[in-house]
Amino acid sequence: MDERSIVLARLWDEFRRLNAEYFNNGLMLREIRLSTRKQYGGYYRKLDGLIVLSWQAYCDYGWEETLNTFRHEVAHIVYQDHSRQFWNLAIQLGCNRRYASPPLNREHAYCRYVYACPACGAKVFRRKRLQRASCAHCDSRYNPAYSLSLISAAIGGRRNAVSNRQAVSARM
Repeated sequence: MDERSIVLARLWDEFRRLNAEYFNNGLMLREIRLSTRKQYGGYYRKLDGLIVLSWQAYCDYGWEETLNTFRHEVAHIVYQDHSRQFWNLAIQLGCNRRYASPPLNREHAYCRYVYACPACGAKVFRRKRLQRASCAHCDSRYNPAYSLSLISAAIGGRRNAVSNRQAVSARM
């Protein structure tokens, strides 16, 4: 059996354990996937009864990271949001970290948008366009003084620099 099959078998064992111990076998899950496209973390898709986890996160950080993310996603079967009830359940299930670890070798070509902090110059790479964001290095809460500026965007598969006028309109 290859490593991915072993990890999937362990995840199914963990799901059966959690389902029996905490939910009286009342949870439904049809499929668990380890995605090579997802760079970190995971998600639960209710419509399909599907949990998808990052294979890259497993390769970078190992079983404990994957198990933590999996328990987080199992909690999403019950609560789709990140409410207080969700976090109480996630902690009860053994989820001990709030955020997934970022990939060790992030492939920036995967990201469509590049933003920069006007104060410290830090670059932020995102797949989705940001609406209202500021630099987390400069201030832990949203602060318009550190609003991120769009410096490049992939259009039609090619990355293009953004003019100042476009960058200003992107922040509004």
